[in-house]
Amino acid sequence: MAESNVIVGVFEDPRQARQAYETLRAAGFGADYLGLANPQEMRRPRLDLAYLTEAGVPEEEAHFYEQEFRAGHALVTVRVAGLPPASAQKAAELLQGYGAYDAHSGPDRRGPYAPNIRTEEPSPFFDLTYPEDLASSSGDQSLPNTEGEKSE
Repeated sequence: MAESNVIVGVFEDPRQARQAYETLRAAGFGADYLGLANPQEMRRPRLDLAYLTEAGVPEEEAHFYEQEFRAGHALVTVRVAGLPPASAQKAAELLQGYGAYDAHSGPDRRGPYAPNIRTEEPSPFFDLTYPEDLASSSGDQSLPNTEGEKSE
């Protein structure tokens, strides 16, 4: 099973897809990490294999999602590259809570949901990080002293 840095949720009900997307946004997932593809809302619905694989979905899974989209089901995607594993898990649980299934669980929801997610890859997006954020995440490392400040 190929690893993926994208969680995909398939929704038979497009309203649930929209609610899941909005809840992810409210939970702090940025718009650059989320995607919503609803064939009923798109003028010219197009979501093909190349688009999905370029987004980071393994090819064997992309075939499944392409078929689901063509069948009229909405998709919500969450890029998890560079996110803490707990955030990826939160996104997967939220999608499932709104009724999503994926290529692994299937429409009958019998298999595991998003079992091959990989967060270790760096984020493809520019993230503005402030020095105090770096200090809190670096453990024992301290920030360089600015001129005139004493080191403790």
